[in-house]
Amino acid sequence: MQKMNPGVFPALWLWLWLFLVSPCQAEKPEVLPVPPNVVPEIIASDMRFNGAPMQIVQFTTLDAEEALKFYREYFVEHAKEGKYTEKGAARRAMIGAMMPDKRLVNVEMKPKGKAAVDVLVSSLDIFQMEIPEKLAKDIPRMPGTTVIQHQDSRDGVKSNRFIIMENRQSVEGNAMYLREHFIGMGWQRDRDQTIKPGTHRLLAFSKENRHTMVDIQKRPDQMTVVLYNEMSEK
Repeated sequence: MQKMNPGVFPALWLWLWLFLVSPCQAEKPEVLPVPPNVVPEIIASDMRFNGAPMQIVQFTTLDAEEALKFYREYFVEHAKEGKYTEKGAARRAMIGAMMPDKRLVNVEMKPKGKAAVDVLVSSLDIFQMEIPEKLAKDIPRMPGTTVIQHQDSRDGVKSNRFIIMENRQSVEGNAMYLREHFIGMGWQRDRDQTIKPGTHRLLAFSKENRHTMVDIQKRPDQMTVVLYNEMSEK
């Protein structure tokens, strides 16, 4: 068993993504490894992370150790130089490797109840990644805001954009800026809710076949994180 020293590609944001799109049952994809007799849920049929092609599938198992053993053996046989990175215990393990075709394949395990484990498998062509700031140039944001991540997907006529941004402005300042922008552009305000005064606010707007949700939160380091999710149907 060979392991790399670098950390596994951080994919905790993928679990958030599961709540923003609708998985669909499908045949096992050829490019993503899953254990025998597993038919995974495809999270999105066409996805890009910071401009790079990406695939994500999910399945549930009652035997985390067996699933982890499958991926260790798979990476030893198929990964570049047979090397992989592994972190955590079985029910919360993360294991990943760089493949010969330059895709980074990552596997995350997350407990589901007392016995089951959700397994999230993703692949990303990291050499095609672009600067997220350029991909999100049409997204409204306060001056001084940094775009951390841009993710988009398409499933038939439905499309989804998920963008993570941060700045040093207040939660209410960000909310006011976005509120004025959307209302000024003719959008309807569907939600404007303070979850925790000064630290957490939710906004939602809609216009024709487009819906936008914005989650604004103040971190302990005083940076404000803006999670922007836009859904549309054509």
